[in-house]
Amino acid sequence: MVSRDPVDQLLSGRMDRRTLHKTMSALGLSLAATSLGGQGASAQDGNEVEYFTWAGYELPEFHQAYIDKHGVSPDISYFSGTSEAKSKILAGFQVDVIHPCSGSVTEWYAAGIIEPIDTSRLKYWGDYFEPLRNISSTKTPNGESLFIPWDWGNSSILYRTDLVDIEEESWGLLFDERYKGRLATYDAPQPGVQVAAQVLGFTNLDSLNDQQLAEIRVLLEKQRELLRFYWESQSEAGQAMVNGELVATYAWNDLYKTVSDQGLPVKYMAPKEGARNWVCGFVLANQESRTASDEKIYDFLDAMMSAEAGAYLIDAYSYGASNEKSFDMVPAERIAETGLSDPEAFLAKGILAPIPPEFDEKYILLWEEVKLGM
Repeated sequence: MVSRDPVDQLLSGRMDRRTLHKTMSALGLSLAATSLGGQGASAQDGNEVEYFTWAGYELPEFHQAYIDKHGVSPDISYFSGTSEAKSKILAGFQVDVIHPCSGSVTEWYAAGIIEPIDTSRLKYWGDYFEPLRNISSTKTPNGESLFIPWDWGNSSILYRTDLVDIEEESWGLLFDERYKGRLATYDAPQPGVQVAAQVLGFTNLDSLNDQQLAEIRVLLEKQRELLRFYWESQSEAGQAMVNGELVATYAWNDLYKTVSDQGLPVKYMAPKEGARNWVCGFVLANQESRTASDEKIYDFLDAMMSAEAGAYLIDAYSYGASNEKSFDMVPAERIAETGLSDPEAFLAKGILAPIPPEFDEKYILLWEEVKLGM
């Protein structure tokens, strides 16, 4: 019998982290208060590593070396978004290692909730791709590392090659009137606004001015009338594509395999304007927030950074691993399916810069007003 328990569905791969969050919220539960793993004696003494992450990244395959050494998984709690995670930590939530994306690092360091990482203690730091070890926005003014990149990839468009007729791959497909009612996009202000900016030819994606935002508003209002829906969970878009409701959607790398495994002819686009690169990873909570010993914390980081953990990430989630040796452990055919056959070329394109707060607030307001028809 297939379990309908949301945590069971998550762990078996039948539910993603956003769907889990919505389900738990409907039950009146908080993901941040949900803990899996670390239920042994060492967890009871309050000295186990506290790992705060997106649901879906608690799998033992990601930290097997830690289990081998300490006998249990760390205590794992979940957040549904980085703003929620920051708020909980500022409110006193006890945690050791957190899993945000690179765009949050500068803001979190300024807020005093994270501190530099001693990379000399990281067993596999030297095996990391050089561009990932040197993301400027994740360094202190003195050059200390605040961030350990771990999972990375891009956002683009997944489309049905048998139903979509295009001469050139472009983000413009998500604004194409020929496919009215058969398009979907991610319900998030930053990518929503920036994709429209790319279609309009703007390049200052992290500092769009008021005149540019006015032009973007017109394009987003047009898009609103063309969309079948905005999605919060990518699984919604994947199911709708499998059901024949959609011909194209904003997507992350992993949706290609999910849909193509159903026998549908789909392609993960390489838009002429450029895909949206992203990288997420680990930060170290400040000393006042931590509960575990430094030894255990660095043991956990080493386990997650291993080539074996990275290989599992590539194969199971279709995301890039930051340990270069992970790619040698995955069949070339499988890597080709992810679109990451040349990781060095991919990473050479750079990572999207963080959006300064004064611009981010404008993007959020614009997006919400467009959705509400204001």
